[in-house]
Amino acid sequence: MVVLAASITTTSGKPLLSRQFKDLSKDRVLELLSNFQNLVSNISSDHTFVEDRHVRYVYKPFDEFYIILITNRQSNIIQDLTTLNLFSQTITTHVNNYDEYEIYENAFGILSSFDEIICMGYKENLSATQVSNFLSMESHEEKIQDIIERNKEMEATEERKRRAKEIARREQDRKNGIVGPDGMTPEIAKFSGSNDPNVKNAFNSYYTHASATASQAYAKESEHLYTVPSRYGNGTSYNTNRKKEVEAMGHSKVAGSSSNFKPGGSKASFFSNEEESKPTNNGILLSVNETINASFNRDGSIESSELKGVFEIRVNDSSYADSVIKLSDSVDVKDRSLQFKTHPNINKAQFLNEKTIALKDSSKSFPHNDQSLGVLRWRKVGKADDTSLVPLELATWVTPNSTGSSFDVTIEFEVNQDFQDIKIENLGFFVPIPTSSIKINEDNNDFDASVVDINDEVGIVLKIGSPLESGQTGSVSFTIESEAEEALFPIDTSFIVKDTSISGVNIEYIANREDTADVYPYDLIMSLSSDEYNIV
Repeated sequence: MVVLAASITTTSGKPLLSRQFKDLSKDRVLELLSNFQNLVSNISSDHTFVEDRHVRYVYKPFDEFYIILITNRQSNIIQDLTTLNLFSQTITTHVNNYDEYEIYENAFGILSSFDEIICMGYKENLSATQVSNFLSMESHEEKIQDIIERNKEMEATEERKRRAKEIARREQDRKNGIVGPDGMTPEIAKFSGSNDPNVKNAFNSYYTHASATASQAYAKESEHLYTVPSRYGNGTSYNTNRKKEVEAMGHSKVAGSSSNFKPGGSKASFFSNEEESKPTNNGILLSVNETINASFNRDGSIESSELKGVFEIRVNDSSYADSVIKLSDSVDVKDRSLQFKTHPNINKAQFLNEKTIALKDSSKSFPHNDQSLGVLRWRKVGKADDTSLVPLELATWVTPNSTGSSFDVTIEFEVNQDFQDIKIENLGFFVPIPTSSIKINEDNNDFDASVVDINDEVGIVLKIGSPLESGQTGSVSFTIESEAEEALFPIDTSFIVKDTSISGVNIEYIANREDTADVYPYDLIMSLSSDEYNIV
């Protein structure tokens, strides 16, 4: 027998799906199915096949549908009926209730089963169970392999948990000052006799990024990060020792303490010697504070960027508490990419329709206790290589030094010229290696960069000596001792920009909510700062 096509149609003649096993065009198949409808309407329901001058139709009705095999007239009718029965059995494995929607939903599986039954027009010697197994690709060996893989994953998970507990226990021992009888922590004693340089590199890499307590404990024993006590005498702090080392290299601007940095806080304020005083409030003080997160690949391409902002109001005069704030036309409050979120007490509809920030309950007023109240937030995520949210573009060049244990590093930076009238201040870079073996190349130091601190929390701190304006470019090069290039990254960046809002949020006026012609005086502070802004 030769099967030309297998099809499913409705009893009214509508084709639902068809698979051709010989070289038949779509138009030819539709013509044959139309011809079948004319033939079957003229015979009794007891027949299971009809013929025309060219082909034979072997069919089986079910509910309001036909399963049809189109064969040549010379094929064996008994084999045709057996094949038709096999088609019917496989279809029932894919559909429960015979309706068009379910057939369409399972069309891929039905056609795949057709392909298993017929190959190049000829029936394969298969049963319905075998067809089902082939489609599901199930086998005893595969199930056994799946069980083995799941067991391996479970064992690996348990091993990770065990090791995590062991590391946590050892970390706690270090914090508590528990050491072995030879004065060494257990893991250092275990590997101290190894000559494998990979072991040394692994420990150096791990403890470089570990907590300060863990790093100090390891450094005391390995004598790589700390110097022996006899060099400086008892009672001299580690930061003071490293400060002396850096000053001896010619970096006299090293800060004497890491107290300026608050772990977990933004690094943008790291270079401030004193915390900024609370700004004076003359009645109504508004602030637009935005932070930018960005991640750059080492070649300078932007991996990700994100802008976050908050609009806050401070009122200290009750006569200004019944006010509304009209935003300027520089911001599009209906821009979905900015994802504006108003405070629950703010009238959201009025904000979207009138660009006005007003209380939802008109019987209430803004608090006038001189405390900041966040009334609006926004967030925007940039696409890869999208520079619209990136005021400062970064790239690096890293070259192994001829000594084999250090690297020549160049950090390039450019202020995005699309940001007009911008001034980037307090620009600094944080290299995550707390080592004093760093030397700035003064031949490639465009903006008087200097090492201002070597800090246990953030590593080496480089500060750019002067502000940068729109379109300006610069670079700083230095040689640094490191076991591997990866230990130099990520390089974090911090900066602040005053009087700038990337989102365009600004104020047109503040007025009495009952009479907008009665405008109130106000002060406005706008700032943009980096948060997680790094080269990875």
